[in-house]
Amino acid sequence: MQQLHKQTDITLKNSFEQTQFIDWRTQARSYKLYPNFFRRYNIDEYEELRFIKNFGKITTTKKYGKEEVNLRANPSAGGLYPCEVYIQIRGIKGFLSGIYHYEPLNNNLTLIHELSNDGLEYYFNTDSKKFIFLISNVYFRSSWKYDKRANRYLLLDTGHQLASIYTSLKNENISFDFEFNFDKKNLNKEFGFDTQEFFQCAILVDNEKDTKPKQLRETLVSVAPTDYFIKNIFLEEFIKRIEDEKIEEKIDSRIFENLEIKNIQNSIDKRRSIRGFKKESISKNEFEELTKDIFEIAQKINIELYFINNNIKDMKQGVYKNVTLVEEGDFKPTAAKLAFNQKLGGDSCFTLFFTANENSNYLVSYIFSAFLAHIINLRCTNLDIGCSGIGAYFDDESKKVLNTTNNILYLQAIGK
Repeated sequence: MQQLHKQTDITLKNSFEQTQFIDWRTQARSYKLYPNFFRRYNIDEYEELRFIKNFGKITTTKKYGKEEVNLRANPSAGGLYPCEVYIQIRGIKGFLSGIYHYEPLNNNLTLIHELSNDGLEYYFNTDSKKFIFLISNVYFRSSWKYDKRANRYLLLDTGHQLASIYTSLKNENISFDFEFNFDKKNLNKEFGFDTQEFFQCAILVDNEKDTKPKQLRETLVSVAPTDYFIKNIFLEEFIKRIEDEKIEEKIDSRIFENLEIKNIQNSIDKRRSIRGFKKESISKNEFEELTKDIFEIAQKINIELYFINNNIKDMKQGVYKNVTLVEEGDFKPTAAKLAFNQKLGGDSCFTLFFTANENSNYLVSYIFSAFLAHIINLRCTNLDIGCSGIGAYFDDESKKVLNTTNNILYLQAIGK
């Protein structure tokens, strides 16, 4: 993974060599639809399932000329939405036990497999579960714009999607477990994904029965996740690595128990990614509320946080490692430069840098960087503070300024 990461670095040199032109008329479709003859169920009609809407529902629609863009509850790099969510459901009164595909644009669950004595539990080697939520990636939606560097955006989008599911379950006081170690290779085959789509991670909810279901009795119908597809050899190598990789450390969901998000539903409904700041300051108390427990949790999962303080009251300007000032000074122009010359980096009150060393698990570090960023994003909504994730940045220059050999995984600009 480390080698693949370095091949997607943005440096001062190679940024001038990029000549890719984006023709937005050719954007791949950003949602998957099963044929009309598949049975669909409107989520609103089932009280026990209404929380699923928060996984990615449309929260607003914007017009750009004649074009309409649907914005969802979870952010996505470039608005490309490479994540799909599949849900196995058991034991809901009046609802058929089966495997469903979530359609955020239509607020539907599409039945793609009715359960008998089989189930997804077989691929996790676990007892029967009430819910299993699976997150997949459709790589071409991202590689259409970002080419090789799409491997990073896929992981970041997965982290935001995972956090969307997490906050929805937290809002319902539903206990769960994260799962990264399962038979991805065979499960990808069972879903007929070929190489266009692949599973990243899962969330398992509550034992339904003390039985272990059998392997799926049939391969599911294969449906193309985009309207057209261009193969990317680099990303398919990345997919193979993910299929084969075993994550040694268990990510205990209890680590996140104290991650408080006030007014969760309101935050989910109103969350937005900002496009510019007014350059107003925030207080030290607001900074501490936004980042409460974030630094401690990041360390537990081997993520190292840095930030550049541009405009937090009662805190010295400069570069911080965790919450310790390591270099004092006005770094606004530098922060903007590091963020691929985006003003957001320097106009923010502070810009966070999520990093991890080469010995950390690559998938876990990347996915949970976006996961933690998502929590901060929701907290920002409650305080009427702007926030935006930044996936394009100068890797080499960021390392120099932060004085670290860590991989730079994600930037997050926060301010007013």
